[in-house]
Amino acid sequence: MKKKYLSIFIGLLTVVSLNAQETVHDNNKEENTFMPKNIIKVFPLNALIGEIGIGYERVIKPKTSLNFTLIQEFRKDEIFNTALSVRDYYIFFEADMRFYLSKYKKAPEGWFVSGGLLGEYNYRKYKSRINNQAVDFEWLQIGGSGKMGYQWMFKKGLKGLTIEVAGGARYRTAVNIFDKGFSDGFTPVVDFTIGYSW
Repeated sequence: MKKKYLSIFIGLLTVVSLNAQETVHDNNKEENTFMPKNIIKVFPLNALIGEIGIGYERVIKPKTSLNFTLIQEFRKDEIFNTALSVRDYYIFFEADMRFYLSKYKKAPEGWFVSGGLLGEYNYRKYKSRINNQAVDFEWLQIGGSGKMGYQWMFKKGLKGLTIEVAGGARYRTAVNIFDKGFSDGFTPVVDFTIGYSW
């Protein structure tokens, strides 16, 4: 009788073990096959300084993707003891190509380097609260950027979630004569995004 129960117990253990191995294999297969082509991103840290930023990334080759960023800001401030009000409007667009460097991972996951082009439009209006006189300025800038970063991709519990951290530099030069030389040059950049991939 004991041998009968022992053989049934061993049989059940064998079935459970085989089933568990098959489940692990299926999960690994699903994890390896989940490679999205698109990511929509937001820039949560930019919101702290009054900017709205969105991004889109599209995989075009196993190790290459195109990345687009759009950032917009509108701000109204009062300076010099509220004697002067300032309105700022700012819109920024960047398009860059990313090259993923990891030997075992494909785009859009892992370490990457990128290079791209950018355009930026600024409008600023100063208005006196004393005599209501207003002066406004607008300028357009173009330039390029280079960055390096890492993108994490969740494939199980939070499937589709992506987190990216990147840093580098941008170079801008003004198109109009008024601002030429005033804001030309390199500026550091740090990007942090949270996205959804599919």
